[in-house]
Amino acid sequence: MKRVIIKILSFLILIALFISPIIQANTTTKKEIFEETILEIQTIDPKIQDIIEKINETLIREFMDYLVFEVGSRYTGTYGCKKAAIYIYEKFENMGLQTRYHDWSAWGNRWHRGFFRSQNVIGTHPGTDPDYDEIIIFNAHYDTVKGTVGAVDDGSGTVGVLAAAYVLSQYDFKRTIKFITFSGEENGLLGSRAYAKELYEKQTPVLVEINAEMIGKATSAETGRKIRLSVTEDAGWMADVMEDMTNDYGFNFNITSWDMDRNAKYGGSDYFEFIKLGYESVAVWPGEWDPYMHTPQDNISNVNFSYLVNTTRHIAATMAILADMDVEQPRIYIANPRFGKIFYNDIPKRTYRYKTPSIIDKTIIYAEVRQGMYPIEKVEFYYNDRLIFTDNEKPYEYMLNERAVGLRNIKVVVYDTQGNTATDEMRIMFLNMFKNR
Repeated sequence: MKRVIIKILSFLILIALFISPIIQANTTTKKEIFEETILEIQTIDPKIQDIIEKINETLIREFMDYLVFEVGSRYTGTYGCKKAAIYIYEKFENMGLQTRYHDWSAWGNRWHRGFFRSQNVIGTHPGTDPDYDEIIIFNAHYDTVKGTVGAVDDGSGTVGVLAAAYVLSQYDFKRTIKFITFSGEENGLLGSRAYAKELYEKQTPVLVEINAEMIGKATSAETGRKIRLSVTEDAGWMADVMEDMTNDYGFNFNITSWDMDRNAKYGGSDYFEFIKLGYESVAVWPGEWDPYMHTPQDNISNVNFSYLVNTTRHIAATMAILADMDVEQPRIYIANPRFGKIFYNDIPKRTYRYKTPSIIDKTIIYAEVRQGMYPIEKVEFYYNDRLIFTDNEKPYEYMLNERAVGLRNIKVVVYDTQGNTATDEMRIMFLNMFKNR
């Protein structure tokens, strides 16, 4: 009997030794799950959640119905385009935004010949902290091609701007937000070209330009869960913010992104005029191509309102986060030479229509740097992808004095003490026959 009791006790001890790690593991797992749940709850900002909830289908439909049924076709320069501009202006003004028309005139491109006059409509929501002076721009184009009401292209983007403006104007943010609707997009990006040039000439600091194009197109459950982003080289962290948004606030979007080409000859929407002048951009696209683009079939039946509500919510909430956040990454831009200028002996002599600077004789490259959360370690200067100088203290500058005839590339890269980087580059027309001492 004693031997049997010993065997039973031994068996129970073995079972206890075997089960104990499992119980401990399960306990740890439950603890980790609990901690992750608490962390997830903590990431939900009531302000952001409130913004999301205020953007709904009723609001979206109100704006869309007016553009489609009351205005209709909005070809640049026509009565419909002017009527839409008045409507957008009045809406911005009623929201309490600082509202203005930005008049422009320009020749069209090879596909849209002629001389055009029109207006961009701008609503500004001023920031509360002058130290956060980099503005955020959210834009879409309200014009259409002839013969269509352009419900998706780009009525959906315009409605997104209006809805975001309506809700975000009810809150205070550290950074200034500009809501802009452009005309002339379908005629060669004419309106955005004029505005980006004005912004650049005033040397207004911009954190990011967000472009909404056809964000109301989804014909299946799969594409209804997709957003595509095209981003500039230093805007990847902003795409990460959008990725975090979809996880933290239950959007469940599948977000894909690709890099923009600043040296491309043509661009697919108004973002192009900003990136050609060195600005950072995130362009938001639907998850599928629209076969009804530029056709009479691009009417209100072409719009997926549930998808449009969610894409607008996603963009508006991301903007709200960016407008208040302390940016970790450093920023850098080439302050000299300047786009659209002809330089002789490093002095700008005149302005001309082409963005590529023309430089005769040597020139000083000035790099303006904005520190993020960490101190700046160094700035590197590149000429045709060759490192030519490293500067470790302000002012960050380098005298470019290479023999050259023709197009060349200059680039600056900043590093902080944590290894974060930012880049700006520029193509120049460089004429320097004799290398001076």
